[in-house]
Amino acid sequence: MNFRSSGTFIRDFLRYGNGLVIVSAVLYTLLFYSLAECEPDSVVLLLTGLLGFLTYSYDRMHDLSEESDIINAPQRTNWLRSHYTFMVYSCAIAVVISFIAMLLRPAAIFPIMSTIGLAFAYSLPILPNGGSLKKIPGVKTALIVVLWVILTFIVPMTVSGVPWSFPIIGGMLYESLMIASIANLNDIRDTQGDRIAGVPTIPVIFGVRTAFFFSLFTILAATMVAAILGNWVLVMLSVTSTIGLLFNSSKVLEILR
Repeated sequence: MNFRSSGTFIRDFLRYGNGLVIVSAVLYTLLFYSLAECEPDSVVLLLTGLLGFLTYSYDRMHDLSEESDIINAPQRTNWLRSHYTFMVYSCAIAVVISFIAMLLRPAAIFPIMSTIGLAFAYSLPILPNGGSLKKIPGVKTALIVVLWVILTFIVPMTVSGVPWSFPIIGGMLYESLMIASIANLNDIRDTQGDRIAGVPTIPVIFGVRTAFFFSLFTILAATMVAAILGNWVLVMLSVTSTIGLLFNSSKVLEILR
């Protein structure tokens, strides 16, 4: 494997193999430590990154044969299929390392088990009529937000023993708004496949335009939260995200005009 092909593989792993999920989970966990004004725990950082990777990898590997995934993200689906063995081994290694990390930080076990339970409950037929939680309008976005907050704030908070504070609550609210916006933008991209699969996302129920303005509103709200916290790095991140959203608005709205 030469330098160019290695670079291509790394780029594709970040885009399609959930590498960006690892990076994002670690960064949001570092945000917690910054707001809590305590030393980052390397074991917890490793744990949150790997569990984020496992959560998204399980979902995407499980749905590889689904028509909705093929329609929504053909490049990602093709990449995962062609690197299936690599992803399976990567997930297996991540499970082993995560298990060891949880033994080193037993306080993290309960909140982590709750995220695993929520992730499985999302697709299981647990409702009285035999339906699953993903058939309830808005649950998909809400669940994604809850999983991220538990993983990157509740887990490190539980392990470190840091008490609740205004900055931490503000950080959780900021992350919730940003994740909701990003998840909704992904749902806009996936509208056609979600309609086929019967997943009642915001774009499916209310239309692409309404969903777009929902994402815009949540990013602007996140910017206000960051300003109240006095964290100008987060403010700049939110402003940059807003500019990017507006810059690509025509492309977003053209998806299903």
